[in-house]
Amino acid sequence: MAAETTPTTVADRQLAAILGAQALKAGLPSVVLAPLCNDEDIEGQPSLVKKYAVEQDDGIASSATYGTALSSNNEFDYATAISITVTEGAAVLGTILNTAVAVKFPGFASVREILMNGTTEQKVAVLADEARRSVAMCMEKFESDHCALLDNFSNSVDGSGISGGALTISDIFSAIYTYAQQEAVTQETALCLWPVQIRDLQLDLAVAGGGLGGAVWNQQADASAFGRALPANGLKGSLLGIPVYQMSHSLRNLSDTNANVNGALIAVGRGAPDSGQLGALAHVRRGMAQFHFDYSAADRGVQMVTVMEYGVAEIRDSHGIRIRSRAT
Repeated sequence: MAAETTPTTVADRQLAAILGAQALKAGLPSVVLAPLCNDEDIEGQPSLVKKYAVEQDDGIASSATYGTALSSNNEFDYATAISITVTEGAAVLGTILNTAVAVKFPGFASVREILMNGTTEQKVAVLADEARRSVAMCMEKFESDHCALLDNFSNSVDGSGISGGALTISDIFSAIYTYAQQEAVTQETALCLWPVQIRDLQLDLAVAGGGLGGAVWNQQADASAFGRALPANGLKGSLLGIPVYQMSHSLRNLSDTNANVNGALIAVGRGAPDSGQLGALAHVRRGMAQFHFDYSAADRGVQMVTVMEYGVAEIRDSHGIRIRSRAT
């Protein structure tokens, strides 16, 4: 029989089913903004609150006269500390039935015993794909919480100079100029924009910038020319010497009755805010994803809980410029 089923074909089909499930992953939002922010891990510390003292601008010194006592006395202190509180910022509860695991591991008779009595490491190994999916859900929430902060900056630039306007190259110049006026401590910046904003810039370059193939295109800086170790995830290239990152469309934050999206020109943060390079945004976390497994006889499967503990905050308002433009 041409279609005869043999042990070999059964194994091939089972292997194809397992590999297919691994290969055809769901499309996931990229974690773009979070790696550009200050990061500190307080794993093992008893407090869930981390405070950072922010130095204030003490202004310019006054002139003095020889032989005359100074009349002013400057008290060098710190502005109000910024507090970031760590909470269970992302959590997923999932149930994996015995039957589902049996399909993944045909012929593996002891897999249920591992689910019932195995170590955490053994369970993670058996449920690696489910663990990956739950971590992806938590990381999406992690990124989304960062994106939600972009509309908090006091300084902003509107696309085409109006609410609901298209983003133009001129607006990017305005954002750079506004940032320069803040006299920020950190000069390393990045443009974090949404797909619709990237499209508007491309249209502005193509139509108003000399057309496709024009001189403006030939003179664009190459992303490979950066001499800095920047995260590559979401990196679209450079504009005016500034790296441009595209955030995931599904995580965009809408404002003004959903008429606008909020991107930003931000200072890139590295390490902890008080010991690394100061950025615009920061997060404090306790490790990364944490797993807990409980076998439920009633459900005939394992309940897997995945939790990420973290807090996010705007760490320095002068280190970010909101870039608001049309949402569609």
